Amino acid sequence: MGYFPFYYDITGRTFLVIGGGKIAAEKVSRLKQFTDAIIVVAPETEISDVKVLRRAFREEDLSLGDFVVAATGIREVDRAVASECRRRGIPVNAVDDQASCDYIFPSIIKRGDLTVAISTSGKSPAYAMQLRREIEQILPPEIEEILARMGRLRGEVAKRIPEQRRRADCYRKLLAALIGSGNGLTEEETCAIIGAASGDGQEQSDQTSDR
Repeated sequence: MGYFPFYYDITGRTFLVIGGGKIAAEKVSRLKQFTDAIIVVAPETEISDVKVLRRAFREEDLSLGDFVVAATGIREVDRAVASECRRRGIPVNAVDDQASCDYIFPSIIKRGDLTVAISTSGKSPAYAMQLRREIEQILPPEIEEILARMGRLRGEVAKRIPEQRRRADCYRKLLAALIGSGNGLTEEETCAIIGAASGDGQEQSDQTSDR
């Protein structure tokens, strides 16, 4: 058995983080990249950019979260929280206790709509972090703008090129041109790539040669 890497729509879902130390703060920081629906329960904490209940954890607090992160730093407490979560059917992450986890946190790269998640299934978080740094170095600085532009072009390409193989080839050429130009591809150049892939360019060339 292992972990299946899938992207889950957390719209309308709340994360309950139990604990207020550095480990809990790190988990909150990662979650904040994707949602503001976070509740922290801790008697003392420096976490301040989400909802915080400044008191000791109570078992009834589990009703506040759709996902739970047990991050008190006290193994017995975190395991007790995880055990109760499992009894209630609430997915739980118990920090540094993989046997008590229903889900784990991968090493994450987030650049706008681009999300890259790297995991070694808990075997070597250090290698996951190293690999994340290596991937970050090869990402184009303009990747957010490039992906936004590719998203806008998808509809036009799909409309003009019904054949899947040619459409995929067009996407590859557009992406390569956008990356190669640092998102400096002009509208004229963009239209030329799409036109060539759709056959418009060939048709125009044939018409010109007939004159």
